Amino acid sequence: MSTDNSHQAAMLLLMMGEEQAAEVLRHIDSDSVEKIGMAMAAIREVNHEQAEAVVSRFQETMESQTSLGVGVSGYVRQMLVSSLGADRGKTLADRVLGDDEPLEIDSLRWMDLDTVVHMLRDEHPQIVAITLAHMPQDQAAFIIKQLPSALQDDVVLRIATLEKVPQAAMRELQDILHNKMQLSGNFKSKAIDGATTAAGIMNSLGGEVGNRIISSLEKTDGKLTEKLKDLMFVFANLVQVTDKGMQLMLREVSTDLLTVALKGADEKVREKVFKNMSKRAGEMLLEDMEARGPVKLSEVETAQKEILVIARRLAEDGTISLGNGGDDYVQ
Repeated sequence: MSTDNSHQAAMLLLMMGEEQAAEVLRHIDSDSVEKIGMAMAAIREVNHEQAEAVVSRFQETMESQTSLGVGVSGYVRQMLVSSLGADRGKTLADRVLGDDEPLEIDSLRWMDLDTVVHMLRDEHPQIVAITLAHMPQDQAAFIIKQLPSALQDDVVLRIATLEKVPQAAMRELQDILHNKMQLSGNFKSKAIDGATTAAGIMNSLGGEVGNRIISSLEKTDGKLTEKLKDLMFVFANLVQVTDKGMQLMLREVSTDLLTVALKGADEKVREKVFKNMSKRAGEMLLEDMEARGPVKLSEVETAQKEILVIARRLAEDGTISLGNGGDDYVQ
């Protein structure tokens, strides 16, 4: 798979949900998965034009590999709606499949929301209301929170009373948004944390496939692989370790290290640890934690990371099992 193809595939998978992307990766050869995984982890943002180009190319490829392209449009539309949600999926499908006229307002869905706030805050409330009414509700809510309180009230009232927007008003709105976009070429694209997304997909893959990909990635970029491991396995995930595994792990962890690490742990992790200690050992640990007093957050994070290193080592040795579906990495 070429570098360009890997990048295109990575962008398409990032647009999907983690479970869907994981299912796709299960059916791809290891070399391609390695290239796609590296590309996914390196992606920081995807703008509207890039997203549209990737989906358009995907559609063309599908059509070239199926009989006369029958059913491809329906499949692409279904995939986008399933992956991106009804609002964004339909918008992108309409643009790519040619079922709707390109609208400037659609581009707002793919822009950095702080930029959209900057564009709208000085516009007439009716313009703001119509714009937000055409955006996903979570994005509209974020934007409204950033507006002055008086404008918030006015905009929500106008949205609530909207019924049908005249075509002339929509054209005016499109012109306004188009001019604003033309005047400022430094609008930020929608940021994507490729490494975090890739880690989430890896967690959904399951043990055998996930371990194979991790092993493959380590040969290419050890530093990035360690970052993915850290993102895949966090301290809160220790609640998923079996009781027997927790007992074996605790034998490897010093009391001082555990005392500091648990100072910043959530209640579920603490319960898991104390459950797998003797009553006397648990009482002594609790006394040590109370006597320790306040601890710097940086010290807590360092202690937790050291314990995670121990847990990963034990998992890789086959001594303990982490998570629901894997032998080496938490699921």
